[in-house]
Amino acid sequence: MKPFGKAIIFLVLLTLLDFLLRKGFIGHFFPFPLPQNFNVMLLFTLFAGCAWIITKQFARSDQMSLDDLGISMSGKNQVEFLVGFLAGSALWGIVALSQSLFAGFSWIIRPEFSAISLIYGLLFIFIADLGTELYTRGYPLSKLEESLGAKVAIVLMVFFEILKSFAFNIGGDLLFYAVLIPALHIVFFSIIYFKTRRLGASLGVHTGANFITISIFDLRVEQPGQAIPAGIFKANTDLETLSIHALQIPWVVMAVLFIVVTYIWWARGFSNSIQNQ
Repeated sequence: MKPFGKAIIFLVLLTLLDFLLRKGFIGHFFPFPLPQNFNVMLLFTLFAGCAWIITKQFARSDQMSLDDLGISMSGKNQVEFLVGFLAGSALWGIVALSQSLFAGFSWIIRPEFSAISLIYGLLFIFIADLGTELYTRGYPLSKLEESLGAKVAIVLMVFFEILKSFAFNIGGDLLFYAVLIPALHIVFFSIIYFKTRRLGASLGVHTGANFITISIFDLRVEQPGQAIPAGIFKANTDLETLSIHALQIPWVVMAVLFIVVTYIWWARGFSNSIQNQ
């Protein structure tokens, strides 16, 4: 089978598992909920584990190893993860602060916040983002590149992300941003992966960004037993009173700027490799 076909089969298989595990379909059949909503953590962990095993099996069918896909605990991956985590934390910290500036609210400390919740949130986010990176980078992106080239591979993954992010239960401006922002993220995460040929940096940026925007600055409406505990800071006003454009535009601006920076970083190495051929 051609690399393109294998990439599509991989994505279909992981999409099915995403629906069963991370979207919570199997969770409806749990006989009882685990304490502190650990059942959601369990499902996300199972997805990441399945994604790892399936990636390994698909790679083996192509006489490849996980190392060939940049998926390992190597020293370079660890360093790039740390650098990416710090970069993602810093950049999306700017996003969070910009949101308060443009939307006209202040961040206040949650009185119920605990350090244990912060650690649990970081662990959950890492596991969730590891599953996502294995799902959308690594094997499928490499196989699409092999068939169609890196740039077309990114475009196809953007279309896939748009389809995956579309939801019938939301509409209007909220749906627009719910589709646009993940699609933009796909671009720069894919560029980082193609530049480094390892998963560490993109996973680091992904984890750092989500850690800041979920476990530090948290705009979610807090609910009992939510999967990831509430963050350190929350808005001092009702989110329904704030402009969705003022809240989402900082995300869009940061994503576009990051795409430009990472593309220039990638293009220099890409042009040099062409000249050396």
